[in-house]
Amino acid sequence: MKKICSIVLAVVMASAMAACSDAKTISSSGTSGASGGTTTTAAQSQDGGNGESSADGNGQVDLTIDTTGNFVFAYEGVDILLGADPDAVLEGLGDPKSYLEVPSCAHDGTDHVYTYTNMVLTVYIPTGSDKGYISDVLVTSDLVSTPEGLEIGMSADDAREKYGDPDKDDDVSFVYTRGTSQLLITLSAGSIISIEYMIP
Repeated sequence: MKKICSIVLAVVMASAMAACSDAKTISSSGTSGASGGTTTTAAQSQDGGNGESSADGNGQVDLTIDTTGNFVFAYEGVDILLGADPDAVLEGLGDPKSYLEVPSCAHDGTDHVYTYTNMVLTVYIPTGSDKGYISDVLVTSDLVSTPEGLEIGMSADDAREKYGDPDKDDDVSFVYTRGTSQLLITLSAGSIISIEYMIP
């Protein structure tokens, strides 16, 4: 159990610090919510490589995250919708065990990492904005399961039974896609060692 937690926490830190290519500048232009699905909208500045914007006229294009159909993870009675506004979720979860801010490797902004007893939740906030969206949920313990009943320590066959055939798979991972979100299941010797939801 301690060994699995150590591996998962190492994966969290490696993911947070990993270098990503094609970073984009994103600034928030608003968030709206509705039951059963939300849309998170931001303005994305694109640089054509020569210091000039490649977008139409004003240097910005709309970036919209439609959360309809996205994965939902339930933790201690709180539904966590990937891509949604984090305010109600963070309020429902209460104080985390720890909190960390790190530069986002995917965009120009900050990942706000909230660690709870059995999972880690990440909120991405673009530079120049005070609003963001839930970008990642990592299950860190076999004491909790997904809404479909999958737990760390179960087998690859259990994952297929509960979710069907993955959209992408190899010897060490299954990837399932719903809406604009993904579920990444990491395997070792046929057993699940990590369960992570994300907005890619």
